[in-house]
Amino acid sequence: MIKTTKATIAALISCSLLSIFVVKMAFPDTLSIIREGIVRDLQGITRKQADIITAWVDARKKDIRVTAHNLPAYRSSVIQENMEPDFSKPLEYLTFIKNVYHYKEVFITNPMGVIILSTDKNNVGMDVSTAQYIQEALKGKTFFSDMMPSTLPIENEFGELEVGLPTMFVSSPVTNGKMNLLGVLVFRLDVNELIKLILPMKATESGEIYLINRNGLMLTESRFAADLKKNGFIKKRVPLELKVVNPKTGNQTLAVQQCLKGMEGFNDTGYLDYRGTSVIGYWTWLPYLNWGLIAEINVDEACNEVRKFFQDTMIKNLRGLMHRQVNLVKMSMEGHKNNAKAIARKPQTIHYTKGVGSVDEFVSALNYLEFIRDEYGYKGIFICDSAGVIKLATEKNLVGMDVSGEDYFVEAKKHEVFVSDVKPSTTPILSEFGKIERNIPTLFVSSVIQEGNGAFAGMLVLRVDMMELNKLMHSIEIGESGETYLINSDGVFITESRFTIELKRNGMIKDRTALELKGINPKSGRLTKGIAECLNGGEGYDVTGYPDYRGVPVLGTWCWIPEYEWGVVVEIDLDEAFRKSSAFWGIKQYF
Repeated sequence: MIKTTKATIAALISCSLLSIFVVKMAFPDTLSIIREGIVRDLQGITRKQADIITAWVDARKKDIRVTAHNLPAYRSSVIQENMEPDFSKPLEYLTFIKNVYHYKEVFITNPMGVIILSTDKNNVGMDVSTAQYIQEALKGKTFFSDMMPSTLPIENEFGELEVGLPTMFVSSPVTNGKMNLLGVLVFRLDVNELIKLILPMKATESGEIYLINRNGLMLTESRFAADLKKNGFIKKRVPLELKVVNPKTGNQTLAVQQCLKGMEGFNDTGYLDYRGTSVIGYWTWLPYLNWGLIAEINVDEACNEVRKFFQDTMIKNLRGLMHRQVNLVKMSMEGHKNNAKAIARKPQTIHYTKGVGSVDEFVSALNYLEFIRDEYGYKGIFICDSAGVIKLATEKNLVGMDVSGEDYFVEAKKHEVFVSDVKPSTTPILSEFGKIERNIPTLFVSSVIQEGNGAFAGMLVLRVDMMELNKLMHSIEIGESGETYLINSDGVFITESRFTIELKRNGMIKDRTALELKGINPKSGRLTKGIAECLNGGEGYDVTGYPDYRGVPVLGTWCWIPEYEWGVVVEIDLDEAFRKSSAFWGIKQYF
């Protein structure tokens, strides 16, 4: 018995020593794999954020081009100085544009660069001819400026007037039908709108992403702003005040140095950030804006123990992606609603509710609608009169059709602007396969058109390209099996599954998942857990696994968007999430 006990103890000691040896040998590999995964996550976040910023900048350029295109309709005397102009109507329109798109100021200069009309009357008469945004616009360009300190007092975040506040401009030339230069239209942007685009890394305690300019100054907020102010690194705010330098050396951080060389890259061993804290980082340079984009997370948090990394970070990342997708859907729809309201306010739109009186007017009207359609990328635009009869449309076969019973007409009359559910088209339209067909999934955004006295004149309706929602849902890669999709209130897909080919091969759909596939577990015949829970409203997640619409066990998280009666669902195969190598999670078979 004693011999057995000694033998057992000896064996246990040997096993323990072996285990310690294995752990010591394995730890460097474990740490390396975790760091690799973190870098991949930061890369995905950085590239997605760059896409969001690019889309926002492009949208501002489109806004100003469309607005500038419309300005000559308010009499050429608005921009010329050879007679006393009546500014009331154009000023009302510019004020509306400022408010609907949340700009700080909208103004027009004459060709000499003198402000002749502004939503801020204090700036009328000012000479801004030397500003780069004026010089570039006078060359015929639509120009997006760098962020700079304001030279004029503008309202800050506390409602006070302040000189030196961070500001940006977008400008475009205003021309007449003969392409003669009449002046320059300028939007002064609200820097906070850019800051809002930087989506917080809520799934982490220290992770953040921020923009820098060519001078190494931070342009957006830091999640550590309170500490920076307390420690004297900033006086009022982070943008244009915080130099992104290592406080121990006074030199620019590694990420900033690499960014300013125009490089994209990462460091997974750790370097000191602007707080003097060791971080893992990923960075990229955006040459079209002369901005750098940097994502960082504390080394201590990034390399936490493996079990916590698996169990907690996995579902947090899924939920973080879900929240990001929900925000992007809301931002996208809000953009369409703003566009609909802005186009509905244009004088041409109001005029065309009465139809057109000649061939020349018809050509001019159609050019007007087609320009807006092409600039914003809509599938179609049409204008109805107050009775719901279509008077003008980019889809000519719609003219004369009565749509007074359609929800986009009825509901917009009640609420001013309306986003319809995704539904099959009742008229032939171009499908994603390049064919003219009926029953193509389509989405409408509508806005009431009012006369100058406020009377109801008709309806402006935009047909949204469903490929936009599909691209939005597919814009984030989640390994080999992860996906994000939208469902309606019946649990039916309104965007495409990443497994469309497989579903078509198995006879579950004919052409597409949108409006064809219901999210049912094929083994039970009931809605999947993720979709059923989503339809109950609110949000939730399941980290234990449940069968999806293919019958494959998945991890999932979901959120209901009540204002549109849509649900966002994010899922990844359970097998891949926990065991297989994943390009998103950076997790390998080693574990």
